[in-house]
Amino acid sequence: MDDAAETGRDEKPGTEAPAPVPPDEPRGFWRRLGGCITEGTRKGLRAAAWLLAIMVPISLAVELLSRTGALGWVASLLEPAFRLIGLPGETAIAFIIGMALNVYSAIAAMSSMVLTQREVTILALMVLISHNFPVEATVQHKAGSSGWRMVALRLTASVAAGVVLHLVLPAETAMAEIEERTQAAWTIRTAKLTATILVLVVLLMILQRLLDEFGLIRIISWLLGPVLRLLGLPRSTAFLWIVANTLGLAYGAAVILEEAESGRLSKEDVELLNRSIAVCHSLLEDSALFVAVGAWVLWITVPRVMLAAAAVWIYRAWRAAGSSLHGPATPAE
Repeated sequence: MDDAAETGRDEKPGTEAPAPVPPDEPRGFWRRLGGCITEGTRKGLRAAAWLLAIMVPISLAVELLSRTGALGWVASLLEPAFRLIGLPGETAIAFIIGMALNVYSAIAAMSSMVLTQREVTILALMVLISHNFPVEATVQHKAGSSGWRMVALRLTASVAAGVVLHLVLPAETAMAEIEERTQAAWTIRTAKLTATILVLVVLLMILQRLLDEFGLIRIISWLLGPVLRLLGLPRSTAFLWIVANTLGLAYGAAVILEEAESGRLSKEDVELLNRSIAVCHSLLEDSALFVAVGAWVLWITVPRVMLAAAAVWIYRAWRAAGSSLHGPATPAE
């Protein structure tokens, strides 16, 4: 009999050392899961508080502009241009605020406007492509692409997406839910928006922690390798594409910059990736926020993926045409 067995038999009753518990791994799993939920909840509440501190004043400011007639004056100036994409002129305020700040601020501005689901969806798609330019263009510039080119690409894509969506979406929509929401008092709408933001941000933060803690992002990126090839991206960019579409460009900046500056990606790979994620990023969180205020989920997700693929393939075609004239270029994969 081995030493461990002999030792256990010689010990006095009640003093035996606890036997090894093979199920320690399950207990470790639940401990890690609980840690993810706890940390995700804490970070989510803190992030939600920060976001609401920005959103509520902006929403109130837009409401006051609307009541004083200033918003109507701005809307009348921009009405002709925005009519081309099926939106009232006042929505330009939300679009401009989104470009300068973020999607949360754009949603706050939208919450004080009377919009149909169709209009919410068109505006949401445009804001999802063009938002937070100062921060996100800086991130992409540091990652290796021209910040101004990324801004120009996103603006072009958002306007094109708005025009196309206006042409293909049915003219008549179900408006009852939107009208009921927008005709309520500002305080009630703000309370609903606050509750929605709190719940969504906390859940998304928990999901982020789970993906990070259990290494699921890299597994998902490996599985999505073949899909990314259809989007024109080499497999080497899979991990960063997942990061950008789960954490976003701003929140995922540290990971994106670290990977881009590590030398593991070629300059051409970075250019391809930046064109894709410029048009389509934060596919989970930002889309969920706009769906919560009335946008149609398929119309604000599928077009962004298609536009991102188009941006990459057009760039690759341009590079191929250039290489045929000036010699072979470094392959992207």
